[in-house]
Amino acid sequence: MRAVSEALRPYAWRGLTPEMVSRLALAAVNGHGAADAAPVTRHDVRMGVLVDFLTGCQWRSLTAGAVSRQLVTALDTWHHESRWLEIELRRLLDGDG
Repeated sequence: MRAVSEALRPYAWRGLTPEMVSRLALAAVNGHGAADAAPVTRHDVRMGVLVDFLTGCQWRSLTAGAVSRQLVTALDTWHHESRWLEIELRRLLDGDG
């Protein structure tokens, strides 16, 4: 969360698009600085997760820390749900259910 928050702070992030905030957040999550946000493409499935999340809430009224927590939580939730779906699909395909 700290990396995401630090990636947002140098910018007037409340004026950025949900796509750009998501790109900065993912660059931080990937261990890169804001200068390396360009390699995060809109084809990265996580971009859709974060853009959808931001579009559905009043994120501009939050602090950078709060937005960061929410973004990381949205990614964690998506990751866990994706893993669970993968496990369930594998179980069904193997004929265990």
